[in-house]
Order: sequence, then C-alpha cells, then structure tokens
Amino acid sequence: MTRSGPLKHVLPAMKTAHQAINEADRVLHSLAQFIALTGTQLLDQQPDDSHTNMAWNPGQHRLEGRPFVRNGQSVRLIIDTRAFTLAFIDQTETVMASFSPDNRTPTDAAAWWKSQLQAWGVQDIKPVNYRLDPPVDQLTPYVRPDGLPEWGQWRTLANTALTRLNEWSGRASEVRVWPHHFDTGVYYTIPDAAGQERAAIWAGYAIADALSDEPYFYQSGYDRSHAVDFGAAPALPVGQWLVTDGWKGAFLPLSAIETDEAVDAFFRESYAWLNQQVA
Repeated sequence: MTRSGPLKHVLPAMKTAHQAINEADRVLHSLAQFIALTGTQLLDQQPDDSHTNMAWNPGQHRLEGRPFVRNGQSVRLIIDTRAFTLAFIDQTETVMASFSPDNRTPTDAAAWWKSQLQAWGVQDIKPVNYRLDPPVDQLTPYVRPDGLPEWGQWRTLANTALTRLNEWSGRASEVRVWPHHFDTGVYYTIPDAAGQERAAIWAGYAIADALSDEPYFYQSGYDRSHAVDFGAAPALPVGQWLVTDGWKGAFLPLSAIETDEAVDAFFRESYAWLNQQVA
C-alpha cells in the first residue's frame, strides 16, 4: 500500500459498508479464539497473555498465531482470509491440516481443532485467561463475510500506521491482534527507577463496540502518580478526545478518515500530548 493512493480509492465503498466490516470482525473474532487456545495449550504462558495474540500478515492475507514446535517442526495456526480457512502450517508453508468454516458451526470448528491437538498428545484443554461472549453462537453456521477484502485493508493500514508510530515515537512494541477485544494494538510501558511500570501509552484499531457502531482508531494512557486530565487536551487535526464513563482518550472512527495520512496525524498528535502528560 502506498501512503494514500489505494486507500483513497477504496474509502468511499468502505464508508458505506462498515456493517460488512463489522460482520467480518464478528466471524474472524470467533475463529481467532482457536489461535488463542492454541497458544494457551502449546506456548509458554506470558503474564500479559501475549502467547494468545496474533499477527496480521498483509502479504499473505492471514492472521498468524505464534509458532510452536511439534515433532521437530515449527507449526502455527493461521486464518487465511482469502481461502476462508483455518490451517496448521509448518515452517515450509506446507498445510498440515485445514478446516473450511463456511456453513459449519463453531462447534464443528472446535471438534476439528481439538482432534489436531489430540494427535499431538494434548488431552486436557486449558481455557483462555479471559471471559468472552461468543461472537458467533456455537450452533450457528459461519458464513463467509463479504467484507473480508475491506477488513484486510483496514487491518493493513492499522499495521502500517502503528509501525510508523513506533518509529516516530522512538518506542518499541509489537503490533499484534489481541483475541479478547480483537483490536490491533501497541503498548508502550514507561518504567520507574526500579524498572516497574509507572505509566503507559497504548494505541490501536478497535472493532465496533459500546463506544462506536463502526471500527475506530484510538490512543490513551495513564500515569500511576496522577490522573491524566483528558478534558484539557487540545483539539486534534482529525478525530477527537472523548471523556466518557467507558473511554478517556483519542478517538477516530473509520467514517472520518479520508487518507492514511490522517491516521498518521491522529496518532502523532495524540501521542505527543499524552507523552507530555506521562513522560
């Protein structure tokens, strides 16, 4: 993706079809739980649950779990959004097992996934470390979402913009998709003299929720020593600061975006102010 060209061409259609993107989020959020569960069974457990998260690979159009080793092979579970399949692949990209969810239920997908783990000697399945109302009912068949191509373009923009924020801010964070809220995000921890977190800034791209009926970009932060006064934040060139019971931070819905430069400006300006409050 160039800095603005392709995005400008797809934005008009995407603005009128955020419901299609929401539906793609709903279905992929459900399927992403199998990546989270795979990490819970087969990877070292991390305090921040990062063993459950995944990457969006824009070149391959797929969500990728972290690799694990089985029978001497590096294996990962992916969701291929072009083929609309779940698949375990090895380090050579060979498909070891795959499942097409179209017209199959989450219960069917779970049975397939469990059979693969049992073949690797995993008998007792551990739950993930969070609560989630099922995005798709266990007995409702999946239907391939029409909005998958647009979904992928927005996630690619999120990857690119957050990578640029890493570079611009000078801070380091993996850009990952988190299975609980299904957001693409970065997290910058700011330590005290003892190395403990005293403040943090986080930014990303969220699915539709109680705050917004369409996906949105966001940025917020906190300081352990004092409350950040978001009400005093200066106006942003694009997007806005929100102070509600459910959210305090910067907010930019998809429908307000004309170019990818707008997302860069949103992240830069909101980060610059937040960093002054917590640095």
